[in-house]
Amino acid sequence: MGADSNKFLTSGMRALNNSMGVSVVVISDVEEHNESVNAALRNAEHATHCRRITITEDLAAAITRFEPELILLFDTGNQKDLTQCLQLCNRSQAQIPLLLVAKEVDETRISEAMRAGARDVVSLDNLMRLQSVAQRELRAHRLEKSLGRVMDSAKQFKSELHSLKQVSVEAIADVQEGIIVNVNPAWLELFGYGEDADLVGHPIMDICSKADQPALKGGIVACLRGKWQDENLSIGGIDSSSSEFHVSFCLENIVYDGDPAVRMLVKPDLSEPKTPVSLLEKAIQRDQPTGLYTRQHFLDCAENRLSNPPNGGVRALAYLRIDRFARAANEIGILGTEDVIAQFAQLLRNFIQPTDIYGRFGGTMFTVLPERGNMADVEAWAERYLAQIMNTVFEFEQRSTVLACSIGICELDNSDAVFTPQLIEAERACRAARQKGGNRIEFSESSGASREVRQDDSIWVPRIRDALMENRFRLEHQPIAGLHHEIGNAYDTLVRMLDEEDNTILPSEFMPVAERKGMTKSIDRWVIGASFLFCLTNDAELIFIRLSLDSLLDESLPDWLETQLDRSGVTARRICFEVDEAIVSGHLIQTQNLSTRLHELGFRFAIEHFGTSPDSSQLLTRIKLEIVKIDGSLMQGLHKNTETQSVVKALAQQASDAGIETVAERVQDANTMAVLWQLGVSYMQGNYVQKGDIVLEDNSLSTVTTRALQLQV
Repeated sequence: MGADSNKFLTSGMRALNNSMGVSVVVISDVEEHNESVNAALRNAEHATHCRRITITEDLAAAITRFEPELILLFDTGNQKDLTQCLQLCNRSQAQIPLLLVAKEVDETRISEAMRAGARDVVSLDNLMRLQSVAQRELRAHRLEKSLGRVMDSAKQFKSELHSLKQVSVEAIADVQEGIIVNVNPAWLELFGYGEDADLVGHPIMDICSKADQPALKGGIVACLRGKWQDENLSIGGIDSSSSEFHVSFCLENIVYDGDPAVRMLVKPDLSEPKTPVSLLEKAIQRDQPTGLYTRQHFLDCAENRLSNPPNGGVRALAYLRIDRFARAANEIGILGTEDVIAQFAQLLRNFIQPTDIYGRFGGTMFTVLPERGNMADVEAWAERYLAQIMNTVFEFEQRSTVLACSIGICELDNSDAVFTPQLIEAERACRAARQKGGNRIEFSESSGASREVRQDDSIWVPRIRDALMENRFRLEHQPIAGLHHEIGNAYDTLVRMLDEEDNTILPSEFMPVAERKGMTKSIDRWVIGASFLFCLTNDAELIFIRLSLDSLLDESLPDWLETQLDRSGVTARRICFEVDEAIVSGHLIQTQNLSTRLHELGFRFAIEHFGTSPDSSQLLTRIKLEIVKIDGSLMQGLHKNTETQSVVKALAQQASDAGIETVAERVQDANTMAVLWQLGVSYMQGNYVQKGDIVLEDNSLSTVTTRALQLQV
């Protein structure tokens, strides 16, 4: 071959490469064969990854594990080897091209191999031809895959157009006492029924997946009582063919035939124009088998999300990978692998909240960007997903398998808009989990309990002391909303510190130092004094103030509070002090003494983060309480987890039996709120309650009042 031909071949291989690696499987007993193929393709400027297997029986596992674009079988003279390899290639959804490598190549040998199903016959004696054939087959394979993606996108485009037609007008159903009393044609079409179908008289629960029935029932009850906010309720709908699909409703209070009813509306999505181009772009952004974001779209969305601070709480990155998928592929069969991965992804979607971003990162790897109240909530979310995976049997046709999963979690630094290093940390944590046997969660070195103390106490202690002296603390108040019980203007109190330039510092940065250095008692007293002033200057009926361990153990606190009550004129009943359940469990006698003394002064008392220990219910009878706050970790994925629903319902019932009201912490979405209606919880707080309300910020104490308070401290 001449110089011009060689130049053309090199140029073609470089264009084919396009900065992408090529996965190649070589079937041979000789290691040198693998090295020769690898060298030949790399000399043609192709980033090749050659993996050698020795027997054809290993090919199925190699296809699943390495996802090759080309297979080279070195001729053994046994026709059965070629036949078996070709059968495995044809079963693969990717239709991987196979080249036979023989010592001698002639027209007869080529025709026999191609008649059997091989794409061509090559030889190591003519590397230039091997490179040319490899280029041709890789190009054809990639064009075939691209065509398949275009066809899938076209199908998705057609489906999107059909969906657009379905919701071109509002789909409406009216419900009384759980029974459908009226539907319009758009509703029938949305759920796949003919125009003459009669759904009137059928239970509304028939159109809802079993897992979402508590949320739907709770949402309807809340709407009837006038407690439903202007939010969508998202459920799994059941169509006429018993297939499940995602649907979101608006709920409205109406009167039908003179009696109260609830109207369920599925509104058309007018947030963006559904032009053919936009629909096609949207389809391309989704991974076809799973419906999750593609890798690049996930990265784009994640980086865009990091450019804005969270509404509250923390952000994390979870990197998930299915453990030992080759074993599962052997059990389910190679044709069922994508179907099983789609089932795995559907379970993941069931555990995701509306604010989360999720994607398929490639193969058996997935990524999620969850926003939660704290890292304990993130861990609780991951643990419940692992438990669900372990309890699920994945099926394809007549075969079944079970899966396990490893999850690496990295807490995201909201001040850092660079996403790549944190992605690497999450992947590294996932790899560590797999190395420990899999089916577990690992945090990155910079996250969770593994995080080292970042700030030097010698720097923070004077900053905290100066903030106290210069009145540079502020309060924020998170609203508490009623569920089964009415409640006026009630707020949970949050403290913030301002630095020397009036920038807000969150408690997670300064409170650990304050706890180590015994400064929390001083901060608590500042918060108490500021809260008394807030009650006097605002129409607040109930304020929750949390006490630290130092304040719980401070025997002078009740007398100090009595003095502050006399000076301020605040009604003690408007103040409810709360203590963490973990502190209460470890200091039961001190808590009993403080609770009794506070009630003598007229204050209320509560336990927060309730339900996290095995003996939580015993505290209900040992301590004088008005309220318990059910821990926010139990709210994570509550609307999909019947086991957790049972736990929350039992806690609420036990508290109710003891005459104690309940508050659900860190409620993030409408579905969780709807389920809480069914579980008997009295009140709720969290980002969902806070959304749409003004977060009240205290104007700080006056100089005179602050100085007097500091003297008392």
